[in-house]
Amino acid sequence: MKLSTCPLCQNDTLSALFLFQGTLVVRCGDCGLVMLNPQPDDEALATIYGDQYFIGSEQDALRDHGNALKRGTAKLQLAEISTYMDASQPLRMLEVGCGLGNFLFEAQQMGFEVQGIDVSPSAVAAANETLGTTCVRSGLLETAGFDEASFDIIVLADVIEHVRNPKAFLKHVRTSIKPGGALFVAVPSLDSLSARLMGRHWMEYKREHLFYFNRQTIQRLITDCGFENLTVTPGKKVLSLGYIIGHFEKFPVPILTPLMKAVGWVLPKSTLAAPLRVVASGINVMARAPKDK
Repeated sequence: MKLSTCPLCQNDTLSALFLFQGTLVVRCGDCGLVMLNPQPDDEALATIYGDQYFIGSEQDALRDHGNALKRGTAKLQLAEISTYMDASQPLRMLEVGCGLGNFLFEAQQMGFEVQGIDVSPSAVAAANETLGTTCVRSGLLETAGFDEASFDIIVLADVIEHVRNPKAFLKHVRTSIKPGGALFVAVPSLDSLSARLMGRHWMEYKREHLFYFNRQTIQRLITDCGFENLTVTPGKKVLSLGYIIGHFEKFPVPILTPLMKAVGWVLPKSTLAAPLRVVASGINVMARAPKDK
């Protein structure tokens, strides 16, 4: 699917940066948004988002380890959310792209009234089993039938980079948030140390990542879609060496992938499994929908 203009600013000057798996990575000459062009079609993306999409999907032990790490990351993100907004009373939360439900599980434990949506039917089934209720549905937000202005907060954790039209999508998100409600976005960032060190071999360059943001472009997107009071923080995550090695095996990077495999052969399992709190490759953004005037 060929893009002729930038979906953020509509500029038609898209300059080639490099080839990634046979597809150009281009940058908008006006706003600086980076994107794949052409982008994978719907059939190709459906294949990518299959039952084996999540790291460890085919290995119970690695899947369980990954879930525990994601819940650790969720706790860090929920702490940011609680600091940003008044969570002293039960709040209604929607996570778009909720995957296996780890973030929603931690939010549920904190007293949030949770709902989720994901494009993967197998992930939805796993999330509902984890949550002990059918509060997660399969499909797209735009056609899910949620009432307007019905959520106190919407969470987009590692989602916006997957969306075909980020501005149209985020405007729809905006209509689903109550006046004065909040938005939480976690997104890989071209400003991150890993992106600057790894260049075109950055592990976040993936076929399903259609867009690549930095602090400037993600803030412009969110502001253009009607949000205000933005805060931007480093994207802290809980990872382990074993999980990182698994990531580089699933998404190979020259030199680094074989190096990480070698590390995995040498280190004991206890060291590979130890949780580590790190500043990863992304940033977190919180913003607020304007209150009614």
